[in-house]
Amino acid sequence: MKLLGRDIPARELIARIEERLRLRGLPTSEAAEVPEEGVEPRVDPLSFNLQALEENADPAQPLPLHTHRGGVGQLVVVAKWAFRKTCQVLINETLSRQRIFNGHVRDSYAQLSAEVLRLRREVEELKAAKPPTAAPPEPPPEPRVVPVRPRRPKAK
Repeated sequence: MKLLGRDIPARELIARIEERLRLRGLPTSEAAEVPEEGVEPRVDPLSFNLQALEENADPAQPLPLHTHRGGVGQLVVVAKWAFRKTCQVLINETLSRQRIFNGHVRDSYAQLSAEVLRLRREVEELKAAKPPTAAPPEPPPEPRVVPVRPRRPKAK
């Protein structure tokens, strides 16, 4: 996920990094190819997270089988495959409540995201409609209260 956007000049950034490397005596890399259009556009975090929640909402949906081991690794993959095939009913039953919870989280996130977008739009409309004003007028001074001392009774 890239959140940089087009507002960062990529060529200038790479040039500055390479200059700093040269000053420290480190060899610079070969010429980097920066696309003409610059870096990728901004990713909206709200929609990105909602999409990720959609894709991963069902915990019983298995990830692809793979291994980083050599030799015995293929046996491990076969063992995982056999476990999934024989125990899928148990896995589904065990994770059913988590699947329901994940669905509620996804739906709540979608509602909150929609509300955030609506509020952002409303703030932008209000900023556009209201011209900037000077400092708010100072409130009038509070009235001074003069304490009244109780009178002493006169002696007779």
